[in-house]
Amino acid sequence: PHLKPKNPSPIRRRRRSQPQCPSPPPPGRLQTPEPLAHPLPPSPRALAAMAPHGDRKKGKGADRPGKPGLGPNRKEFKNHRKEEGEKAGGAEEQEQEQQPAPHPAALFNAADDGDFPRGGRSLLSRDEMAEARTEAEVEFEKEERRGKKKRKANVSSGIDGDDDLGTLFGGATTGKLPRFANRITLKNISPSMKLWGVVIEVNQKDIIVSLPGGMRGFVRTEEVSDIALHGNSKDNEGSVCAEVVHVGQLVPCMVLQVDDDKKEGKAHKRVWLSLRLSRMYKGLSLDAIQDGMVLTAQVKSVEDHGYILYFGVSTFSGFMPKAGKETVKIESGQLIQCVVKGIDKARSIIHLSSDEDLISKSIIKDLKGLSIDHLIPGMMMSARVHSVLENGVMLSFLTYFTGTADIFNLSSSFPSGNWKDDYSKNKKVNARILFVDPSTRAVGLTLNQHLLRLNVPPINVKVGEIYDKSRVLRVDKKAGLFLEIPSPTPSPGFVSIHDVSDKDVKNVEKKFREGSLTRVRVLGVRHLEGVALGTLKDSAFEGSVFTHADVKPGMVVRAKVVTVEPFGAIVQFSSGVKALCPLPHMSELDNIVKPPKKFKAGAELLFRVLGCKSKRITVTYKKSLVKSKLEVLASYADAKIGLVTHGWITKIEKHGCFVRFYNGVQGFVSRSELGLEPGIEAESVYHVGQVVKCRIVSVVPTSRKLYVSFTMSSNRVIQADTAKVGTIVSGVVERLTPATVVVSVNGFSKGSILNEQLADHHGQAAQLKNLLKPGHEFNQLLVLDTEGQNLVLSAKHSLINTANDIPSEISQMQAGAVVHGYICNIIEAGCFVRFLGHLTGFSPKDKAVDRPIEKLSDVFCVGQSVRSHVLNVRIT
Repeated sequence: PHLKPKNPSPIRRRRRSQPQCPSPPPPGRLQTPEPLAHPLPPSPRALAAMAPHGDRKKGKGADRPGKPGLGPNRKEFKNHRKEEGEKAGGAEEQEQEQQPAPHPAALFNAADDGDFPRGGRSLLSRDEMAEARTEAEVEFEKEERRGKKKRKANVSSGIDGDDDLGTLFGGATTGKLPRFANRITLKNISPSMKLWGVVIEVNQKDIIVSLPGGMRGFVRTEEVSDIALHGNSKDNEGSVCAEVVHVGQLVPCMVLQVDDDKKEGKAHKRVWLSLRLSRMYKGLSLDAIQDGMVLTAQVKSVEDHGYILYFGVSTFSGFMPKAGKETVKIESGQLIQCVVKGIDKARSIIHLSSDEDLISKSIIKDLKGLSIDHLIPGMMMSARVHSVLENGVMLSFLTYFTGTADIFNLSSSFPSGNWKDDYSKNKKVNARILFVDPSTRAVGLTLNQHLLRLNVPPINVKVGEIYDKSRVLRVDKKAGLFLEIPSPTPSPGFVSIHDVSDKDVKNVEKKFREGSLTRVRVLGVRHLEGVALGTLKDSAFEGSVFTHADVKPGMVVRAKVVTVEPFGAIVQFSSGVKALCPLPHMSELDNIVKPPKKFKAGAELLFRVLGCKSKRITVTYKKSLVKSKLEVLASYADAKIGLVTHGWITKIEKHGCFVRFYNGVQGFVSRSELGLEPGIEAESVYHVGQVVKCRIVSVVPTSRKLYVSFTMSSNRVIQADTAKVGTIVSGVVERLTPATVVVSVNGFSKGSILNEQLADHHGQAAQLKNLLKPGHEFNQLLVLDTEGQNLVLSAKHSLINTANDIPSEISQMQAGAVVHGYICNIIEAGCFVRFLGHLTGFSPKDKAVDRPIEKLSDVFCVGQSVRSHVLNVRIT
């Protein structure tokens, strides 16, 4: 004891001691992490806890009288630590910020460190020491639980699971490799991405492009071309888009924006694309062009010997000579693919060729200065297999680049369970670029044999069709099933894990075996990959409506209301197909202003399909139409004379009204067929939107003309036909109206006499009408015309006496003949003369009178009987 200094300073001892290897942990203790390379100085409490048990004194820790204390003085130690801390200042704070604090459990091994050799006294009592150990163990257990929860959350959120499918990998081939191949989804698609697609629809205002993964993109008219096209006239429908591309054409495109549809959720997004080459080839210089490179160009002009091509940049242009035999006609404005044959740097002109065989075999070569911006979808290059991933392969190409091809873009369209054996490391393959993401440097590739030859993969199945004997090729417990669908030519199919069954299936590989047969219904098609998407759900085989093709006009369906708008309601069938119920068809009432209260989101109602045109389905909720038992009229060819069906009024005019049937079929009802009494206006009885029962009177399918009647009695029509035009009949006055006199003819039909047809003199006609009373009998009445069941009559003796001389057909009219008739209308240029039926003639103003007059109405009046001299006859 006399050789050791009294109360040695711990700091001084730490400087003198040499570092030693830490001893193994005591038995029964957890192995703690190794101490940091530069550990922070422990606190006095922790330092005291490291002291050996045997050197501690009993009692309250007071030294024996007369003997020096072997342990350090607590108060002196604290003061010394405080002084040292003030001297260190910010240096220790910086060191603490740079290095993490040691784990509490790591302090258990600190007693064996060389800086704190065994021996000496403890500064803490036994109770204090036990408390310190307990705190350290509790803290250690908390850290362990936090680590487990974090790892569990990462797995459940998909960081180590299926969500890797939604992330894009664009790193090098060294280091940690991805588990899955890159694929574009609605979650990771972003602006400035370059994609390869196939045109599936060309409309007047937009173009629809099928993208990788089965997504759809839309191209507005202004994003179709950089060159101003001349075909934007209204009479040439869809000319602007149709001049640039055609259905089935492979095109590179760029993502402009992705719009979220807030009403239908995040899963429903619309991708807007651009076909403008100025965006695709932005920054492209002549130095980056090489022989054999395949480029997409737009025909700027057609010359005598070739075509001037435009690439979206002003620094160079292209020229392509006309081939001897052109299989496809090339016109100005078209997007075409061509291969570089030569470069004239002096004149900044590229010479190109449209040889299809040469284009399909051209491979881009490695070039200095080639960046990811120069990679264009559709380019073909030679690649090597770097590694095989869970759902595809990773390839290296052009020395510096890597890309992945998922299982839908492999060489074989029918991947089996051992598809990985076909891709050994460093195997050489040809691949085309499917997409490029400049932000993540991710590149998607395709090895599809059809796309390598620049052909769109064929589709041999129909959407909505059911195929009973489809063979299971491969079972992927995370993705789904890969099928071979039987058709005239077997087609590859895929069923997502979510479409395997209506119930959750935990072990897909046990329920479906490779080589087994199953029943599948086609949901859609991935046009770019040539893969059919199907479902195995039992509910998919039960419903009558599964796709737009299954919808037929007149069919009754049950649908759920999705949204309610001022113009109507969007409803959805059980299969997901959506339709519109217009506001007028949401109720039987007329002049409906807002949707009824029945139409709420989520409500299931019964509808009848009105029409289905270009995937736009309209339905009605009118009870009289939904519950109708009559035959549905959905085409002019189905219209048979005498057919009775339901329709709804769309327009009311003085001479009749228009009636609409299913699928856009429209008919006309003349005033005489409305079933109205003479003098009653149609607006007072009918209203627009009213459902009416109609009878087909006549139809001309070729000219799409249909005439119908609101009267259903066929007996009255046959009897009325006996009173033909030009015959003399008798009638009894039934009642008087302001404009006509209603009479009963032969006891079974009705007729009307206009006021001007009561007498030959206009003044006498008004006086005669004042004398007429119901029951007055007319012995002679001339039938001028028939309007359905109603007869148009005349009581004028000038017409009755010359009935045989009044023509009823155009064949009876000959130049130079004198005929009798009456004036039916007067205009400024002349007057119209009516004969029997609808036969009408026109007399110009200078031919109507011998002397010049200002107005013909000063000489003639409507209804006046006249004799006419036929000048000429024109049949139109």
